[in-house]
Amino acid sequence: MLEIILKRLLAAVPVMLIVATVVFLLLRLAPGDPARVIAGDMASEEAIAQIRTDMGLDQSIGTQYVRWMAALLQGDLGQSVQTRQSVASLIKARLGPTFSLAAWAILLTIAAAVPLGVLAAWRHRSITDRGIMAGAVLAFSVPAFVVGYLLILVFAVKLDWLPVQGYSPLADGVGEYAAHLVLPTVTLAMVFVALITRITRASMLDVLGEDFVRTARAKGVTERIVLFRHALRNAAIPIVTIVGVALTTLISGVVVTETIFNIAGVGRLIVDSVLARDYPVVQGTILFFSFIYVFINLMIDLAYVALDPRIRY
Repeated sequence: MLEIILKRLLAAVPVMLIVATVVFLLLRLAPGDPARVIAGDMASEEAIAQIRTDMGLDQSIGTQYVRWMAALLQGDLGQSVQTRQSVASLIKARLGPTFSLAAWAILLTIAAAVPLGVLAAWRHRSITDRGIMAGAVLAFSVPAFVVGYLLILVFAVKLDWLPVQGYSPLADGVGEYAAHLVLPTVTLAMVFVALITRITRASMLDVLGEDFVRTARAKGVTERIVLFRHALRNAAIPIVTIVGVALTTLISGVVVTETIFNIAGVGRLIVDSVLARDYPVVQGTILFFSFIYVFINLMIDLAYVALDPRIRY
């Protein structure tokens, strides 16, 4: 078990190195002069040269890469051109809203999708199954921004039950914290509930036809135990895989959701940085999200080992 974990950890190191290299090259090898883009059309040549010097763009690509990697190993993601603050501090200041939104969205997704998928598989080809699958197709087909604006229109504008936008930290009260997260959480989770429901149903249908399920039923085991202890446990590998995909896809989802609901998170930071042409911040946030992506996939590999003992051998 420990050997498998160490192998997975060592395999993640070159992946992270490649990701860091690609992110570094995005800015350096992109068409055009980044310093001229940041400075604007009306900037003088002296101002452009100063920006190029400040960002180290006047050095060779090899020297830039070595200095950038050395700074990265020390946790230095660079400095914002607009605010002159470190990129790491800007990301750290925005982590609270983003992690709260992502955490509640994935919890809502799992809590809703897995039981719905199990129910649909159990009631295969019934009205319940068809209703759940029709709802999943509809939820998967509607874009997140449409769902967000519809929820705002109904629950914030028409009914005035929830705030339209913004984020309230947990320190300001549980009520305000929850009220500001309800609509964005539902918006972000909707498509993932549909996806995981369909995968759970398909995985359960494969397992429910196995001999050990028929044996458990023949021995008089209750249907609830058959479904959740025997069938769901053996169908867990594909479900865990798609949950991991959902976690990584949340990276792009928070960008849209935070923009719709005006939440000052890391996703909104990316949008603001792109509009402001603040390339060091864009580069740093992309690298941050890429490392999260690699880390989540590493955790999925380790979850396989825990869920299926055969993988250990």
